Amino acid sequence: MRPLQVLREGTKKTVFVNFMDLCKSMHRQPDRVMAFLLAGSLDGQQRLVVKGRFAPKNFEGILRRYISTCEKCGSGRSVLPIKAGFLARVGRRNAGT
Repeated sequence: MRPLQVLREGTKKTVFVNFMDLCKSMHRQPDRVMAFLLAGSLDGQQRLVVKGRFAPKNFEGILRRYISTCEKCGSGRSVLPIKAGFLARVGRRNAGT
C-alpha cells in the first residue's frame, strides 16, 4: 500500500489527499471504498474529506481490512452496480382465433 497523505483541515475535518490514487492502485471504485469507510465525501480536488480528527494510522487500519476482504473474495476488480433488475414482458395471449 502506498503511504497515505492525510492532513487536518481546520479543527474539525480530516482530508485524505491521495484517496483517488489509492483507489486506482487497488482497482476499486471510490464510492465503494467510501462506503466501506462509512464516512466522507469528495471535494472539488477529488480528496476525501471526513468530519472529525483522524490520524493516518486510523485510515490505514481500515484500508488494510478492506484489502484483506477483497483478497478473500478473490475479485480482481469491482463490478458496476445493476441499475434495473430483470423485467419480464407479458403480453396478451391469442385465444386461438
